[in-house]
Amino acid sequence: MSLTSRTLLLIALIVLLANVGLWSSDPLFRQLWLIPAALLLFGLAVEGWRQRRVGIEVAMAGDTRARLGRPLDLVLNWRASRATTLRFMAAGPAGVEIEPRIYTLRIGPDGAASHIAGLAVGLGRAGWPPLRGRVRGLFGLAWWTRGFRIPGEVRVEPDALGMARRAGSFAGGASRRALAGSGAELHELREYRRGDPLRSIDWKASARLGRWIARDRFAEQHLEIMLVLDIGRTSGIAISGLTRLGHYVNAACRFAEHAAQNEDRVGLVTFADRPLAALVPAHGLAAIMRLRTTLAAATSLPRESNPLPAAARVLAMCRQRALVVLMLDLDDVGSHGQLGQAVRLLRPKHLPVVCGLLSPELFDLRDGTARRWLDPFVSLAAAEQIARLRAGAAALRQLGAPVVLTAPAQFEETVFATYDRMRARRRV
Repeated sequence: MSLTSRTLLLIALIVLLANVGLWSSDPLFRQLWLIPAALLLFGLAVEGWRQRRVGIEVAMAGDTRARLGRPLDLVLNWRASRATTLRFMAAGPAGVEIEPRIYTLRIGPDGAASHIAGLAVGLGRAGWPPLRGRVRGLFGLAWWTRGFRIPGEVRVEPDALGMARRAGSFAGGASRRALAGSGAELHELREYRRGDPLRSIDWKASARLGRWIARDRFAEQHLEIMLVLDIGRTSGIAISGLTRLGHYVNAACRFAEHAAQNEDRVGLVTFADRPLAALVPAHGLAAIMRLRTTLAAATSLPRESNPLPAAARVLAMCRQRALVVLMLDLDDVGSHGQLGQAVRLLRPKHLPVVCGLLSPELFDLRDGTARRWLDPFVSLAAAEQIARLRAGAAALRQLGAPVVLTAPAQFEETVFATYDRMRARRRV
């Protein structure tokens, strides 16, 4: 129970009346304060009895599915047997951050809805925790504490690519490239150029026109792609509102959808100190849904990550040359570290692409204004960390592995652009 300002004012007036009565010579006036005090206690007793007889029901309305990293609107439908005023502060399900705000609404038999703004930050299913609120009494003397249980659960899934979001950024179907004299579908006839293979010459067209004419045909390419995600200890570090694992999962799911548009086959390996989940490369909607289901169950594990066993697992799963996209922490980036050894292991047969996140908070710490004596040392440490990450990325490039090291806001687009560029250049 919490007294309202009205009740506190009445108590102050009763105390004042009692003090005045102490200085009065009239015995009746001395006992006058007992009347409002008794009325106040009686009113509180009536309120307490009545609020227990008010039935209040709450249920979740709308879609219970949320996309990782996206805001969502949680709607709670309230209904009471009698008109009353309710006040509460929502506590969201695990994996959903709720805006810290007090909600006050008038509910009755007709019902009322409260909209709660949240942000999906963790994968998985979670039910609502017990919610505690306060009901305003009949006379407005006190707020009476009540507990509520909200049925149902919220399911946070990896984000989807969204055709509307990426409309026009890539063409559907297999990627095609005009190659001289190869493939099965004719692209065009053109003048023969020095260096074109002899098989590209169209002899009939050359004889008819009296000059050398070459054929260009479309060559379709369907790549094999392995997504390798780190779910070890460092994947639970938060960057820009999401954990590293959250950014990896969203980028991997959207990347798989993008690759599926080109009819490429996509596989998956998650690892910490050893390989965990593994999916053989496949194409089509069923393969994408299987990958999304696997990543939706991924959680950060309190273990130190080692990419070497994961690289060995990729070698065992992929018999032909593949594009291996590693999404992991780039702290161990030396050529002689575990990540460098993993790149060396993959490099002869496959093309590894190392993708890591560069925290914007590091730049804020490096460039921030010093206000305390410790701030210059924090700035130097942040600058050293940024330089170390960039130097490690350069070392990986020297080993022949392209590196994506960028902030979360540009992470997905940079990974997509790297993939499209390698596909166009036929690096795989």
